[in-house]
Amino acid sequence: MIRAFLAMAFTVVAAWQSSGLVFTQAEERVTGGQAQLGTNSDARGTAPAEPLALGATPYDPWAPLVVQPAPLAQDTPGAPSPQDPALVLRGSQMPLPRPTGVVTTRPHPRPPSAAQILDGARIPAPPASLQNASDLTCIAVAIYHEARDQTDLGQRAVASVILQRAAVPHRWGRTACDSVVPVQFSFMTSRYDYPPIKDMESWKKAVQFAAEAFLQGPMRELRGADHYHTTAVSPDWAPRMIRVRVIDDHVFYADPRSRLSL
Repeated sequence: MIRAFLAMAFTVVAAWQSSGLVFTQAEERVTGGQAQLGTNSDARGTAPAEPLALGATPYDPWAPLVVQPAPLAQDTPGAPSPQDPALVLRGSQMPLPRPTGVVTTRPHPRPPSAAQILDGARIPAPPASLQNASDLTCIAVAIYHEARDQTDLGQRAVASVILQRAAVPHRWGRTACDSVVPVQFSFMTSRYDYPPIKDMESWKKAVQFAAEAFLQGPMRELRGADHYHTTAVSPDWAPRMIRVRVIDDHVFYADPRSRLSL
C-alpha cells in the first residue's frame, strides 16, 4: 500500500516537471517476488510498467522528494512579460492642489430673542439696513434715531407707538417693520436704509427698551396713541387727533379712525 502511494507521488512529480498534471492510477503487481508498477486504468492491473529510458534514474521510493516549480509565465513562448506596456497599470492623474486664497465664513449666529436680551444675552451689533430684519431690530433702530436723547419713558413711548400701529394691520402693516418706513418715519432714507448707528451705548439701551416693549406691548398710559411729533413742529394732522400726553420733546396723539378700524 505504501509503495502504491509513493508510485502515485512519483507520477505527480513527473507530470509537474513537464508543466502538465496527469492523474493516473497506479497499482502494484507482484510477479515472481518482484514489484512492478502499472498505469492501466483496468482494475486487474495486468499491464506491465514501461521500461526506463536510457540514462534515466531508477525510481527509489526512499529517496527525498524534490518538487520542481512550474516555469514562470515569461518563460513560456508567446506569453506577455510583466514589462509589457499592455499590462502596466497606468496611474490616475494627481489630485489638483488645494486652491489658495479661498476664504470660508461661518453663517451669522441667530440674534437673541427679546426674552434672552432681558435675561442678559449679548446685544448684537446694529445692522447696516433693515432688509430681512426682525421686528425687535426695527423697533430698536427707530428708538435710536427718534428718541435716543429722550428719557427712558420717552424711548419706551416711541416703541409703544410702533406696536400700536402694528395692531391695526390693514392700515399701517402687520408687523413693526411694516410701520418703520420712510412715509412714517423721517429718519429713513429709503425703504431699508438709514443713517449709520455710531453711539453703541445708546444702541444697547434702544435694544433693551425695544425688548421690553416687544414683550409687554403698547403702553397703557398712552391710551392707544399711534402718532407723535416733536414740540418744535405743528403738523396739519394734529387738530384731527386726540391729544394724549407730552413726554420730553414729543407730543402723542391717538387717531380716532384707528379705533374704528379695530
